[in-house]
Amino acid sequence: RNAAFLLPHLRSGMRLLDAGCGPGSITIGLAEAIAPSEAIGIDANPESIAAARAMATERSVTNARFDVGDVYALPFEDATFDAAFCHAVLQHLADPPAALREIHRVLKPNGVIGIADADHDGFVMWPRDPLIDRSLELLDTLRQRSGGGDPRVGKRLRELLHEAGFARGDGSATAEYEGTGDATRMAGEWQARYLEAPPLVEHAVALGLTTHDELAAMAAAWRAWGANPGAFRATFWCEAVAWV
Repeated sequence: RNAAFLLPHLRSGMRLLDAGCGPGSITIGLAEAIAPSEAIGIDANPESIAAARAMATERSVTNARFDVGDVYALPFEDATFDAAFCHAVLQHLADPPAALREIHRVLKPNGVIGIADADHDGFVMWPRDPLIDRSLELLDTLRQRSGGGDPRVGKRLRELLHEAGFARGDGSATAEYEGTGDATRMAGEWQARYLEAPPLVEHAVALGLTTHDELAAMAAAWRAWGANPGAFRATFWCEAVAWV
């Protein structure tokens, strides 16, 4: 589903790069779409690459390969791939145009790229809670302090592709949502545990951005939201396809 917008532009015989593949689940689906050609996933996290290799073996997908790599310095020659994919990566990068220029370099003439990323400006939620709003502001501040990218990059995908030298950028968007009791409880618990994670707690408190008590109250607010029978949340994901 996360790569559905790119699939109409793929065909058997295309060699594909998944830049920032994570644990490889989307890469494996893309590999199946272009079989028997090769899909190569790269990620900076060795644990993600190990998980991706294990999944490919478990599913008997032989045309997917995974390697540790840096999206700013791809270990490939110019014009190596017919297609590229980049999902939920740009929001974490300090310099998205540099990464896209590097992907442009390794694509062949007429090669196609599909990118998808979040845009938290499209966020809707009910019921609202001042502590939840405060937690989101805190997480944004922490990301900015660490140079960790922009969670509102989605609306800029066409612009970023144009700046990187791509042509004919086409944009679209989809919504992801939590609209059942199980989904909201899971989302609330995930957010609560994230705010309770010791590295985040110590870092945020050391910077003077919050206190232990406030973080505990934020986590409790997320759990209460998740248990509310009327809870609902939706976030937008933006997508774009462009060509070399």
